[in-house]
Amino acid sequence: MKKFKYTIGGNQYEVVINSVENNVAELEVNGKSFSVAIEEEESTIAPRPVIKRPTQSAAPVAAAAPAAPRAAGKGAVSAPLPGTITNVLVSAGQSVKRGDVLLTMEAMKMENNIQADRDCTVKAVLVQKGQSVLQGDALVDVE
Repeated sequence: MKKFKYTIGGNQYEVVINSVENNVAELEVNGKSFSVAIEEEESTIAPRPVIKRPTQSAAPVAAAAPAAPRAAGKGAVSAPLPGTITNVLVSAGQSVKRGDVLLTMEAMKMENNIQADRDCTVKAVLVQKGQSVLQGDALVDVE
């Protein structure tokens, strides 16, 4: 049982929903009982996309395909949230200082700078421009 209070056109209504079964709701409005038929409306919202990683197979992977992101390790900078890599600003062997921008990624319709958390050397860049990543995926391996 759920209780709600509404004000419509200056009039106050206390609505108590006693039960909902299939498409019929039993409710009380200001103490008066009603059976209400609920019509389902077609959803106009597109389904949320799901990112699925390819499963490991015995077939060789084409050289042009980017390597699947790996989980962040001790010396890795990882993705703070799911997104798409928009720019890679470092390369293997490059020395970076704490706060230097390693790459940029778009997440939640915002561009985010991924920065080095300490002075280090880039061991390997694990992603490339345009690649989708999930939260926690390793982006850059550092030492």
